[in-house]
Amino acid sequence: MKERSPPSELEERFNAILDKYGDYLRNAIAQVCPKDLGIEIGDIEQEARLRLWRAIESEREILHPGSYIYKIAVSTTLNAIRRAKNRREEQLRFAEDDDSEGQIHPLTADPGLSPEALAERNELIGKVERALDRLPENRRLAVGLYLKGMTTAEIAEFLDWTEAKARNLAYRGLNDLREQLRAEGIEYDG
Repeated sequence: MKERSPPSELEERFNAILDKYGDYLRNAIAQVCPKDLGIEIGDIEQEARLRLWRAIESEREILHPGSYIYKIAVSTTLNAIRRAKNRREEQLRFAEDDDSEGQIHPLTADPGLSPEALAERNELIGKVERALDRLPENRRLAVGLYLKGMTTAEIAEFLDWTEAKARNLAYRGLNDLREQLRAEGIEYDG
């Protein structure tokens, strides 16, 4: 039986990052990935891990691993969504080409995806982002991570704060954010 060689420094670095941020990577992918496209979250996670490995292998300095992991998770998920949608469009085209009787099959659109609804949504997102940018830095960090689905305990660990500090900054920041949005005519009770 062949002996396994000890892990290289790159492998140790890779494994250390995944030990600390592996759950965060999975959760970020699960939050961004729509459930109705038939995309396997495990496949996206594998691709994201491969991207992380390539970054470590290229000896790129990763100053903020949590942010970097989130960026990888979102971009990998968005690429998978694009591929799934392209496959669906190809299937629709093939189905139209195979229709020997030449019948037209009406497609219904989701009213939530109308250009007006998308424009309103983008405008709202812009207002929220601008309001978030006006928060003091510590509150902005805490609120941003909270809105991405992290608990205050996870925020504390991620930013090397106490849980009480993370909770205080997140909740005060959320209150500040609500007040700013209310001033712009946006009410949110959640």
